[in-house]
Amino acid sequence: MIVTDEKITKKPRKYFKEEINLNDWNEVKKVLEDLLSTEIKSKDELIEFLEKWSELESIISEEMAWRYIKMTCDTKEENSKAFNEFYANIVSPAQEYDFKLKKKFYDSPYRNELTGESFEHMNRLISRDIELFRKENLPLMVKEQELGSKYGEIISKITVTFDGEEKTLSQMGVYLKNPDRKVREEAWRLTMNAVAEHHEELEKLFNELKEIRIKIAKNAGYDNYRDYMHDAKKRFDFTPEDLYEFHKSVEEVVVPALKKLNEERKEKLGVESLRPWDTEVDVDGKVLKPFDNVEEFIDNAIKILSKVDIEFAKNLEKMKNTGFLDLENRKGKAPGGYNYPLSETGAAFIFMNAVGLSGDVRTLLHESGHAQHTFRSKDISISFLKDFPSEIAELASMSMELLTLEYLDEYYKNEEDLKKAKREQLESTLKILPWVMIVDSFQHWIYTNPDHTIEDRDEYFGSLMDRFNTGIDWSGLDKEKRIRWLRQLHIFEVPFYYIEYAMSQLGAIAVYKNYKENGQKAIEQYKEFLSSGYKYPVKKLYEIAGIKFDFSKEYIKELTDFIISEIEKVK
Repeated sequence: MIVTDEKITKKPRKYFKEEINLNDWNEVKKVLEDLLSTEIKSKDELIEFLEKWSELESIISEEMAWRYIKMTCDTKEENSKAFNEFYANIVSPAQEYDFKLKKKFYDSPYRNELTGESFEHMNRLISRDIELFRKENLPLMVKEQELGSKYGEIISKITVTFDGEEKTLSQMGVYLKNPDRKVREEAWRLTMNAVAEHHEELEKLFNELKEIRIKIAKNAGYDNYRDYMHDAKKRFDFTPEDLYEFHKSVEEVVVPALKKLNEERKEKLGVESLRPWDTEVDVDGKVLKPFDNVEEFIDNAIKILSKVDIEFAKNLEKMKNTGFLDLENRKGKAPGGYNYPLSETGAAFIFMNAVGLSGDVRTLLHESGHAQHTFRSKDISISFLKDFPSEIAELASMSMELLTLEYLDEYYKNEEDLKKAKREQLESTLKILPWVMIVDSFQHWIYTNPDHTIEDRDEYFGSLMDRFNTGIDWSGLDKEKRIRWLRQLHIFEVPFYYIEYAMSQLGAIAVYKNYKENGQKAIEQYKEFLSSGYKYPVKKLYEIAGIKFDFSKEYIKELTDFIISEIEKVK
């Protein structure tokens, strides 16, 4: 025990006292039908309807969570089958009731009696879904989903032969960290050539997706798909034009700062110019080893969190005590990492594949931020006021990565190792921004210039790579530069979902700056933000966190200058 020997206990149910057989669709359907037929005769009864609906959602969601967790912790076929059957037989048909239940709320004469900022915010969220719904778009959305999945199938099957073995594109990424520059270049070129061989197939697939998306937008009464998606994603706090300002601010402030950092990288590597295969390799060749075993890994994270706030440490240790952590890599375990909210319990489960590297520490602290969000917002009784979008969720996790930066000496006892870990973390906060701007700008252009050709599209992407170039020499690699977007799954599978990461990263830098300047007051503001779930619009939630939601050049310069000054301290 470090701070507590407590275990997590499930929250009691308020409305569903008896167990529902979640393996029986007829029983689940009856509960949904009963909910749909509920007679609502007052404002209080409307709130009760929303709470009961939310509790049912939590019950179903947690059952799906545990099946997903089991499937990823042990990928044997029976676990996959249990998850897929539950999704197909219960979750998918239950989703058909989502619109009907929202419509019941929307049509209620008592809806406008729900006053106050939170209810007004919820009203807008639900109303937007109802107002954008078009029955004729349902089959189009199914087709869009199928085509998006096809992208994953194509990319996952692309392989190259390297070192006498067949390798996937993901496996080839490891070689970009190889200290031998010739190995890096060969790996990079082989990867890009393999993608280029599927260029025509992927472009054709994207054209099909584009046409379906344009049709969806037209059916909903929009001039273009960009504007439709802006509204569908419920972006009430900013306009598409505001995002153009964001792109420009990053171009004018962050890109020059990263050019200076890349100039230093070039000198340390001793190369004449920084090529695309030189961006991932470690400049000093030293690989950080922050821990030897998983027990040490978890316990040091708990110690670090206790220095930020004792509540954060208690929550993580309670997860450890309850078996809500599965962190080490092993055979038969799915790749990746996540924090899965356990909606009914009011806690979370963290899954990852730690192998003893510095990236594992960042991942655990990142996912711990998500977990604190789940713990502190668990008592919000209406799901629409609790289930936050990415620009809120990622602010919690990215902020925790930086709030814990001061205490990484729990993992790194050597002063030079500690500086290196801090420097890598600080630099990564800026590195993500130009690429996010490229991806977002590209999609704005695609859907506001729908009649473009494949050649036009690739040429425009190449121009964005030049616009946001942070000092990388692409000479002789024009074709590779122009098709680099084909590796970005978001453009194919989840359009316009990416800019949120840049918003959250800026916000996290601001939270960290606030912490450095105001100490405990900043932590209390962060905790209040975590407790607020999605009770308020995005801008208000950022203000609760003690920061601004601002894309201006001046604000981004203030944050960039702060990070650069912090990097200077650990050189």
